[in-house]
Amino acid sequence: MDLISILEKTVSPDKTELEAAQVYLEQAAANNLPEFLKSLSNVLQNASNTPVARMAAGLQLKNALTSKDLEIRLKYQERWLQFPAEIRNYVKQNVLSALGTETIRPSSAAQCVAYIAVAELPRGEWPELIQMLTQNVTNANSTEMTKEATLEAIGYICQDIEPEVLVTQSNDILTAIVHGIRKDEPSDHVKLAATNALLNSLEFTKANFEKESERHFIMQVVCEATQSSDTKVRVAALQCLVKIMSLYYQYMEAYMGPALFAITMEAMKSDIDEVALQGIEFWSNVCDEEVDLDIEATEAAEQGRPPARTSRFYAKGALQYLVPILMQTLTKQNPDWRYRDAAVMAFANLKPVVEQAMPMFIELMSDESVVVRDTVAWTIGRVCELNPEAAVNEAYLKPLLEALVKGLSAEPRVASNVCWAFSSLAEAL
Repeated sequence: MDLISILEKTVSPDKTELEAAQVYLEQAAANNLPEFLKSLSNVLQNASNTPVARMAAGLQLKNALTSKDLEIRLKYQERWLQFPAEIRNYVKQNVLSALGTETIRPSSAAQCVAYIAVAELPRGEWPELIQMLTQNVTNANSTEMTKEATLEAIGYICQDIEPEVLVTQSNDILTAIVHGIRKDEPSDHVKLAATNALLNSLEFTKANFEKESERHFIMQVVCEATQSSDTKVRVAALQCLVKIMSLYYQYMEAYMGPALFAITMEAMKSDIDEVALQGIEFWSNVCDEEVDLDIEATEAAEQGRPPARTSRFYAKGALQYLVPILMQTLTKQNPDWRYRDAAVMAFANLKPVVEQAMPMFIELMSDESVVVRDTVAWTIGRVCELNPEAAVNEAYLKPLLEALVKGLSAEPRVASNVCWAFSSLAEAL
C-alpha cells in the first residue's frame, strides 16, 4: 500500500484501518526516519494530493520535530540537527514550497516550517528564512493563502522560540506583520494571522518601540485593527494592546488620550463578550502596573532616590468612566462567569470609590461560579488591605462578616482566600 493511502487512513472511522495505518507509519519512521520525513514532505508539497493526505503528512512531520514534553522536544530537535544537510535542505525546500498551496486551515506547512526553524535558528542554521518569509508576505504577487500561511509560520516561530534569537531580525518580522495588518489589506484571514503573529512577537520588539517613528506606526496599525468588522481580528488586536501596555507602559502616554482610552472604553461596552473581556483586561493590566509603580515609588522614597519608572496615573484619570461600566458588568446575569470575574479583578485595583461596590461583592460571595467567589474573596482582602474604610463601614460590616463566615466552608481555594480576607480585615479593624 502506498504512503498516501496510509496517510488518508489515519482519519478513518474504521478502527482496524486506523490502527494498521498507525503501525505502518511507526515502522516507517523506525526503519529510516530521514527518508520517511523526505517522503512526508513530498506528500505535503504536492498540491495534487488530497487535502487529507497532505494534512496527515504535515502532522506526522510536525510530530517528528516537536513535542509538548520539553525533554522530548529537545531530543527531537537534536535528532533533526544530526540529519545530513542534504536531507534537511530537501525537507525545508518542500515545506516552504507548500506554504499557501493548502486548502485547509490552519496550514500544516506553516507548522512544519516553524518547528524546523525553532530547531535551527538558535544554532545559526537557516539564516535566510525570516527574509524569505517576509518576501512571501510583501510580494504583490503572493496569494491570500500564501500570505496567511506565511504569517502563521512567523507567529508559530515567535511563540515557540527564545526572544533573543530573533532580536536582530525584528525589523524583517515587523515588516511582514505590519504589511499583513495594514488597513488596506483586503483579507481578514491575513489580518488575523498577522495580528496573532504580532501578539507573539512583542517581547523582542523593544528596540522598535524605543524608536518613536516605528512605535507610532505599530500603534497606528494595531489601533486601526481594533476597529475591524471581523470579531476575531478585533479581539486579537485588543489582546495586542493589553500586552503592549504591560511591556511598554512608559511609552503609552502619547496614545492614551487620542486612542487607547476611547478604544478600550468602547470595547468594554461591547455586546460581544470576547471584545468586552479584552477591554476589561486592558484596564486591569493598567491597574496592576500602576500598583507596582506605586510600590516602587514608595521604596525609592524610603531609600532617598528617584524611582526608575513613574506612574502616569491612567487608572485614576479613567476612574469616573471605568466604575459605571464595571458596575454594570458585575450585575450582568451572564452564564459565562469569566466576565464577572474579570470585572471584579479590575475593580480590586481601583482604590477610590470601592465603597459603592461592597454590597455587590458581598452578594457575589454567593455566586454559582467557584472562580468568581474565589476572586471576590481575594478582592475583599485586597480592599481591606488598600482601602480599609470601605470594608469596616458600619452599613456593610455585618453582612460582610456573615458572607465570609459562610465562605469558610466553601471549596478550599475559596476558603483560603476567605482566611486571608479575615486576616486583612482584622488588621483593618
